Amino acid sequence: MLRALSIWRLLLLVLCLASPVLAGESDRLYSDRAAVEQVYYNHRLGTKPPFAEALPPGTLRKLLELDARKEAVLQRVYGLTVTPAMLEAEVRRIDATSRAPEVLAELKAALDHDPARFAATIARPIVVERELHQRFVNDDALHAAERRQAEQSRAELLAARSEGYLRQLALLQQGRTNQVAETTWQLAARPAETIAPAADLAEIHRRFGPDAQLLTPAGGGEKDRRFYFADLPTELQTVLRAQLRQAGDVSAVIETPAGFLLYVVREKTEANLSVAGLQLPKRSYEEWLESAGH
Repeated sequence: MLRALSIWRLLLLVLCLASPVLAGESDRLYSDRAAVEQVYYNHRLGTKPPFAEALPPGTLRKLLELDARKEAVLQRVYGLTVTPAMLEAEVRRIDATSRAPEVLAELKAALDHDPARFAATIARPIVVERELHQRFVNDDALHAAERRQAEQSRAELLAARSEGYLRQLALLQQGRTNQVAETTWQLAARPAETIAPAADLAEIHRRFGPDAQLLTPAGGGEKDRRFYFADLPTELQTVLRAQLRQAGDVSAVIETPAGFLLYVVREKTEANLSVAGLQLPKRSYEEWLESAGH
């Protein structure tokens, strides 16, 4: 009993001695994050509330807590600890690729040109988020249920091939019409074009997958819009060209960072490829992180 009490008192003494240091580190991280956010705030355009209202202390604390939770999950779930070498490489990447060198200079000045504080405040959250998200999207166990759904849909489409495209489409749409889109791709080389407005990106991603961009003729309206097979990511083009050759053909289940894609051919000619596509999103990163952080 006396030995147990002695150990407890020793642990309590260690915590008491360490807490001022931890508190000091926390205060420094808080003030540095506030200084960085102030720089970003200063570069925001348009009407904005005062900085204290835009980012009150409670919100800033929550941002820091979220960063700490992500790093804890990265270490506990995937066994990865962020190292000084990783931070150094990230700082070099930021310096080499920054598209706003004047803002970067302001951020460094706000941190008194201290490399360690810059690494802790700016580089570390980037490294943690990138490493954690990359492992999340590639975690087969986490997304097994969504893949099974996609594989089951593929099996149903293959079984119904002799019944025709309309039957296949009906099977594809069962309970998920908002995840199915019919598209006709132009197979010819596209003419000189401009990138579609940003407002169209959601529709583009819904039809083509998360990595695609839609190109439309300059000055063209909705009726002039054309979808070009060449606008698809190169790897997706390769897969679909090999697997979608005639009406009723069904693609393999194609995994992307955001979800699983599946296509069935309505019609294919020398000029066009018409398909119905299913996009099943993967498990929500934010919801997973919330559950994994507890």
